[in-house]
Amino acid sequence: MTDAKITSLKNGKKLFVDIYDGPHAESTDAPTIVFLHGLGSNTSFYQAPFLASSLPTSHRLVRYDFDGHGLSPVSGETVSIDSLVEDLKSVIETVGAKGKVGVVAHSMSGLVALTFASKYPELLDKLLLIGPVKSMPEAGVKVMQGRAATVRSSGLSAIASQIANTATSSYTKKNSPLSLAIIRALVLPTPAEGYARACEALAGAKDPDWTKIEVKTLVVGGEEDYMCSPELVKFLTDNVKNASSVEMKDVGHWHAVEQPVELAKVIDEWFTSA
Repeated sequence: MTDAKITSLKNGKKLFVDIYDGPHAESTDAPTIVFLHGLGSNTSFYQAPFLASSLPTSHRLVRYDFDGHGLSPVSGETVSIDSLVEDLKSVIETVGAKGKVGVVAHSMSGLVALTFASKYPELLDKLLLIGPVKSMPEAGVKVMQGRAATVRSSGLSAIASQIANTATSSYTKKNSPLSLAIIRALVLPTPAEGYARACEALAGAKDPDWTKIEVKTLVVGGEEDYMCSPELVKFLTDNVKNASSVEMKDVGHWHAVEQPVELAKVIDEWFTSA
């Protein structure tokens, strides 16, 4: 049975699109924020921060599953950072957002959001990037290509627990075993082909034209995030014109799972401040 929230986008693709329940869920006039998950994740990544957030009382919150992730089917089309940028644009158009939108993006989708900002600056109000990545060095490319091959041959069970263990903070591993279980639950049901195609998209990714990104941007780092190191955070704040950063304590790469209430505070403050 196809989920009722599988939505036919204006670009012809079918993706799972969820407008979070709140007083402005049906109002296209309310300010809209679109939330993008990362590689091997899905819309549930944002569930706990949404529950802790005050934004549903003032904003329309839209989240969706990438091509071949979560409840979105594998389209069969080639997946690239550029194709994911066009999917984001089509989601914004399809939900009827009026005016400029905010975008929140985690990990791989941070690169999607930055590329979107370089191509469609007129559509954006603010960006909030959670542990974003940029184009990968050769070693990272080989890791992504290897992951794609692994999940195609063995499925997500071959890597799900490893991801939870390596990408969380020492505090999380010691004090929140439930967080590791949630990460495994997010990753494990991802369609293998959808995950593999996203790995290949990240392996082949190019950086955007940094000089074209002028939207106000907040980079959210994690104290123990090996994917988005302090050096990468500094690179982004140095190269994105209106970027600033914050670092979350006791967090690895899964901020919304490891410290959801603290992340909600960061998101709320960013989108309610001038």
